[in-house]
Amino acid sequence: MEHEEIEPTEEYVPGVANGRNFMAKLIRVGDGPWSIDVVHVEGLAPLHDTGRNWAAKEEAVQAATQLVAALAH
Repeated sequence: MEHEEIEPTEEYVPGVANGRNFMAKLIRVGDGPWSIDVVHVEGLAPLHDTGRNWAAKEEAVQAATQLVAALAH
């Protein structure tokens, strides 16, 4: 019996935080939690999250927004 690879689900979510436009790439494998793969921020190097994950996509989107918002501090 062959083991079938589960293709990850990738979603790109746009947003704005502290006046900066960004695009967050979220990933989910199967029915697992969502994680932030990379956040592309206008005019800056891409950001990567610290390996955290969230049960709901909305929570991951909020975390991406907070990641970008923290840049202003």
